[in-house]
Order: sequence, then structure tokens, then C-alpha cells
Amino acid sequence: MRPPAPARVLMYHGVDHVSRERDPHGMFVTPANFRAQMEQLLEAGFVPVTEAAYLAALGGARLPRKAVLVTFDDGYQGVGEHAAPILESLGIPSVLYVLADLLGGRADWLGDRLGYPLLSAGEVQGLRTQGMAIGAHGLDHADLTAVDDAELRRQTRETRAALTELLGADVSTFAFPYGAHDRRAREAVAAAGYRAAFSVHRPAGRFGIQRVDVNATDTLRTLRVKLHGLYPAARRTSRHVPRARRLVHDLLGSAYDAPEPAPAGAGDPLEVNRS
Repeated sequence: MRPPAPARVLMYHGVDHVSRERDPHGMFVTPANFRAQMEQLLEAGFVPVTEAAYLAALGGARLPRKAVLVTFDDGYQGVGEHAAPILESLGIPSVLYVLADLLGGRADWLGDRLGYPLLSAGEVQGLRTQGMAIGAHGLDHADLTAVDDAELRRQTRETRAALTELLGADVSTFAFPYGAHDRRAREAVAAAGYRAAFSVHRPAGRFGIQRVDVNATDTLRTLRVKLHGLYPAARRTSRHVPRARRLVHDLLGSAYDAPEPAPAGAGDPLEVNRS
């Protein structure tokens, strides 16, 4: 089943200065690179849209031809400190997916070397007041394909209830931790009352909408490629043909050897997914 695709959807994680040694999976884009990427979006004629506009498009509303939705997974503090001011200055809306039970905690799933701090409940409320939409990412970053039915209901329904109470507003969308989903997980998200859910590279309809990951190794050139309408299909092909993937890397390079400001982090721009 092919997902509805009213707009391209970008997935970021952290925005901050984090060393390559502490961020082996390349989760953190530097603030300078993030600003350059957002400016490139606008200069290339892309039209950033709100979560509400995206959902309306799933129901048949029209969007600009080059519409794009910007999303962030996990709720790292650097998104509030660095990304939010950049987005506000450029007039770009976004969606932040947070973990209901870990607000104010740390990202333990990234390993002891990083343990990066997560936004607090008050900080999430503040970002929503500033205009950033807030979505659900589960309670504690559990892989929803690996839990039983009772835990699946808890991760979806209790998360939505907790965030709705915190924000005083409905929580409309869900992003699967690790991008992992199956039929059970998708059905649980739908039953919990969400209007749509996002995966990463495995499209599966309205409750498994694919996104394009942007990470620390991406240059402005690789971002242009990732924004191309054919990129998702090309990426799926490259996963099964290692030689094709190596060719893409040779042609595009990475942020580590590009002339623009060197980002913090490491990883494979076509393979990283620690959402």
C-alpha cells in the first residue's frame, strides 16, 4: 500500500554541537547547518506547512506543489534552544514528537556516551505556545513492534491522554520510535484516536507515512537529493544494492568533507535511523 503524500516530510532529531565521538549515529545537526538547510528550503521554492494543513491535505485539501513538513523526533533540548529560534526567524512551522514519560529526562537509548537531556514539560508547553505543534512518540521510546497488546495500548492511549492534558489541546499525530511499525502498532495508533502516524522508510498508508531523515552527515547537496520526489524509492533500492549506495556516497560526499561548517556527528546519510 502506498502512503498518501500531500507533502514531503523531513525528520530531524537533535540540533546542537555534539562531538562525533559522543554521537556515533549522527543524530545531531549543528545549528549552523540546520539554518543553512532551512534557508535552502525556502530559496528552492519549498513551502513549509503546518501539521494542520498536512492533515487537511490527507483529507483532500490542496497544498502547494512543493509543500514540505518539518518534524523532530524525541524532544531534545537543543531543538528548543537552537532549532526553534531559527524556525521562528524564518517563519517555518514544525512538529515536535515527544516522549510522555521522559519529559525532563535523558535519552538513555542513545547510550551512556551521550545521555542527551530532553525537554521538560514546561519547555514543551512553551514551544507549543510559540507555534510548534506537539505530537506523540510513545511513553519511553519503546519499540512498539516488540511489546504485548496491553503495553501497546498504554504506549499509544496513555501517551495521547497525558500530552493532551499537558497541552490543553488535542494531540493529532504519532511518530513511531525507531520508525518501527507493523499492523498491530498501526491499528493501535488509529484506535487511540490519532489522525495519522509517521514512520521513516517503510510506507504503509495514513498510519505509516514515510519521512526523509536528515542527519549530521548531510550537506546542502545531499539535502537537495533527499528532497527530490524520487529519493524514497531510490533509497529503498540502494538498501538492497550496496554498490548503488556506495556510488551515491561517492557522488554526494558527506558533511565531514564539505566546505560548509562541519557538523557534529557521524553516520550513514542513507541508513541512519535511531529515531
